[in-house]
Amino acid sequence: FCVLLLILSLFRGPGSLKRAKKTCCVVEQCCGGLINASILSQPGASAVYVGGSVVYNTAAGRHLLPDDDGLHRRLSRPRSSFDGGDDAARYVASKLDWTAAASAAYCESLGVDYCLAEGGAAGPTFNTDGVSAGFAAVAVAGRGADGSVQVLGQTVVRSEHARREDNMRFFADSLAELAVDVIHEGADRIPTKEEDVGAPAIGAPAIGAPAIGA
Repeated sequence: FCVLLLILSLFRGPGSLKRAKKTCCVVEQCCGGLINASILSQPGASAVYVGGSVVYNTAAGRHLLPDDDGLHRRLSRPRSSFDGGDDAARYVASKLDWTAAASAAYCESLGVDYCLAEGGAAGPTFNTDGVSAGFAAVAVAGRGADGSVQVLGQTVVRSEHARREDNMRFFADSLAELAVDVIHEGADRIPTKEEDVGAPAIGAPAIGAPAIGA
């Protein structure tokens, strides 16, 4: 349902990216390309969708990322370097940082108006103490009126189980829901490419908003 709403926001209606002549890209981990495929399945996708990546293993998938050594170092930081009370909290913090950095970097690198990013753990097994169910950090980066890129929305979604396929779909829907909120919030405030670039910038939802339960 949320993926359908995303499609509608991208392609149809007065606030759609297609009508505003805006573009997007997607970078996924656990979703395995579900968001990319959902967008690409729509006729006319080329008007909105530039492309995307599935970077499941950050170190091995280096060449799937923008060519930026600083970004690679940041995305490959060991979990132990993040603040948190325990291994599970540091794992979540690492995914929040990954999606924030990746979404902004892809937005800059590909020159798009929005980038949607997801990263987490879907199960059925987990390699971190204290993690027994799926979770994902989802983020949307975008451009303000001055062209600068920032993270416009980000949250952590938590499942109640470790069923891999179900969690993949849940994460995809959660990212879609966040993207719909961000796109709708900015629809009346981001100028189209024919309009005055001095228009007000998007208001950014707070990073670290309350988690969504499965």
